[in-house]
Parts: sequence; structure tokens; C-alpha cells
Amino acid sequence: MSLWPEPHQPAAQVTLRFGDVADEVIENLSAGTRLDDTLFVAADEQAQIERLTRSQQDWSAHQRFSIERLLPVAFPDEEADIEGLAADHGWLWVVGSHARTRPKPEKAPDSCIDLAALADLKDTRPRALLGRIPLIEQDGRWTPVARDGTRRAGILKQGRHGNAVAKAFRRDPLLRPFTRIPAKEGGIDVEGIAVCGDRVVLGMRGPVIATHAVLIEFTIRGRKSGMLQLADAPVRRLLALEGLGIRDLKRCGDDLLILAGPTTGLSGPCALYRWRNWVNDPPHDPDRVRLHRPERICELPFGRGADHPEGLALWDDDGDGARQILVICDSPAAARVTGKALLADVFRLPF
Repeated sequence: MSLWPEPHQPAAQVTLRFGDVADEVIENLSAGTRLDDTLFVAADEQAQIERLTRSQQDWSAHQRFSIERLLPVAFPDEEADIEGLAADHGWLWVVGSHARTRPKPEKAPDSCIDLAALADLKDTRPRALLGRIPLIEQDGRWTPVARDGTRRAGILKQGRHGNAVAKAFRRDPLLRPFTRIPAKEGGIDVEGIAVCGDRVVLGMRGPVIATHAVLIEFTIRGRKSGMLQLADAPVRRLLALEGLGIRDLKRCGDDLLILAGPTTGLSGPCALYRWRNWVNDPPHDPDRVRLHRPERICELPFGRGADHPEGLALWDDDGDGARQILVICDSPAAARVTGKALLADVFRLPF
């Protein structure tokens, strides 16, 4: 009988201190990215970006940045469900899940579930978010701002039908059926973003189609106003990840690192994959695609009902010069939480 390989053990752990907002974010962290001594993370039940700065002992000096103060979102009072962050050439990119969601039955009072309420899916428009924010360096740390000279923060315009990416999902014959299904039940669920200049790739936790994970790629154009628009139609790419969905993406040089895990809320196998030379392997045909087979490079530990690997950030090389990556867990186990701080794992990459 073939079993999943034993998980790798972390090479180190890092302490992330969130101060007074710890209770709001620690249980729901879903995205991360690092730029020098600045670490940005986000929680999926908020509409905020959290910034931490490296000190000699930990990552602290927490500061919060509100999405509605940085980006011209159409639904400022709604949950953005941030699921991906990326830093590229002085910009901080942010993506929401673009997902439909269902009320959580476990939160029903008296353990009695109103089936009519359970069938009422939440509006996906507030989570149809794709934007970029200028970054400026201040006092040794990077700060997101709404405007920096001629650079302005902007998004794909949100409207009555979401944004241009959401519209593309609904028009796509392969993905259209999944736009009516909630996230975590096999429906559309964007988790992860990587950027190379004007080229953007989004990872899909769901759907997984014929056991293959889906990436969405397109090029983006920024207007003088800061608003973004698609320069071309999104292209689908299929990845053989052994039935797993994509939980986060990180560009590492010319490679693309892929955090893969269960598509639903189940506790199950999680791993890192490496797509070698992704930067020089753009899409060629929107309708006939190759099945890409990234290399499985690291097995990640996970818990039962806890410790679900959810976010990545590139990390310092170890003492031998090997690359490393930070893995942030959603629903962290009790052992990871100490007061207002969270322990995150650092793993050595085999290249």
C-alpha cells in the first residue's frame, strides 16, 4: 500500500507578534509576503493588511492598514476575504477569493440549523478583489500608500457583477459550473497570487478538475488613475498535484512555488511543489494546454482540525546557503499561540 510521505520537520520557527489585534487575526491568517525586513500578512475574515518588522528576537512592531483607505473598493464595509499577497517591483498586490460562501452551520444557536438560511449563499462581489498598492520605504520598513508620485493604488473595477476576473469565470465553459458553488465545496476559490512585471498568475484552491489543479494567468495594464484592466483574456493552466488544490503561490527567482492542500475544509496532505522556470514558460494557447507536472519538493505537517498550511513568504537562506520558506498556518494549534504571538515554521528548500 502506498502512503503519503512523512512530513518534513521545520528548520526553525519564527515568532510573529500582533499586539492588540492578535485575537482578530491569529486564527485566520491566509496570506503573506516578505520584502527585506518587512513582513505583510492578511487574515481572510478581515479587510486589512497587517505589517510586522524584524527585530533581533522576532517580528513585531505591528501596524494595520485598512484596504478601504488604500484601494477604491466598492464594498468597504464587507469582508474582502484576502487570500494572496505578492510584492513585486515596488508594488504590493492583493487578491480576494472571488468565492461564494455559505453560512457556517456550526455557528447556529442550539445546534439547530435553519436549512433555508444555509441555502442562502453570500454575495461574491466584495471578494472579487484584485489590486496593487505602491510601496515606499520609510525608516527601514516598507509602507503601503494610496499614492506615491505618479504611482496610484488601483483595482480591477468592482461592479454589479464583480470584476473582470469574475466575469471571465462565468464566461468560461470549463469554470462556469463552479461559479454557482460555494468555496470549500468545490466552487471557485482563488488562493494565491504571483507577479512578474505585468504578468499575473492566480492559484485556485477550487475547483480541481479531473484531479488537476487550475492556475489562471493574464497580463494587466495600469491606467494613470491607478485603476487596473486586463490586457488580454485570462488563460487556464492545469497542474498535476495529485488531486490537491492550490493554497498559495510564491515566485522564487524564475521558479513558481506552489503550496497545495485539500480543496475543502478537511485536514489532509499538504506539500510544496516547484514549477521550474515558470517565468520563461508563458501560456501558448488559450484552448489547448499542456498538463504541467511540478516537482513535489517538501511535505508539510498538518493537524486534525488545526494547523492548516495557508500562506507562504520567502525567507533568508540558512547557514549553508540553502533557500528557505516561511509557512503560516490557518487555525493554528494551541501550541503555536502564546499570548498575542504566533509561531510560524521555516522549511529548508532542496535547491
